[in-house]
Amino acid sequence: MRQRRAFSLLEVIVALGVLSIGATAAFALLVAAAAAGRRAEHEVNAALIAETVLNESHLDPGVQVTDYPAIDSVDPPPGVATPPPQPQGRESRYLVMDDQWSRYPDYRYDLILTPLPGPDPSQPWHFLLECRVRWSQKGRRRSALFSTVRLRTPTHLYPAPQRQ
Repeated sequence: MRQRRAFSLLEVIVALGVLSIGATAAFALLVAAAAAGRRAEHEVNAALIAETVLNESHLDPGVQVTDYPAIDSVDPPPGVATPPPQPQGRESRYLVMDDQWSRYPDYRYDLILTPLPGPDPSQPWHFLLECRVRWSQKGRRRSALFSTVRLRTPTHLYPAPQRQ
């Protein structure tokens, strides 16, 4: 009679140990991938909001920078650190403060305008526009800052109405 060949108890225990280590590593990778996916979704949503807000903001010739509240003069929105003091002549101002977009109600944003120095300091013609988007993720406040340089709309694009 031939002797049957089978796995020994030690081989079965080693195989189960290798399987459990592999399954644990695969599960950890799955959890990390899901967290990275959620983080990427938040960052993409923030970028979409910022892109829309920055594209829809217009600086018409009649806009006076002093019509908007200075960052130093108002309390910062919740979850935003107090800004450092601004250099003289480059005072940042809130165009929009602590607003939300209807398509993404879990996100809040601020639109900040900073005049950049030009040939005539009293008449800035280009500005730094910054959009700060905030959200909560797992109880922690997160934010992303997007910025662009925007030129004031030239007056020749809006000619004065002709008198008749």
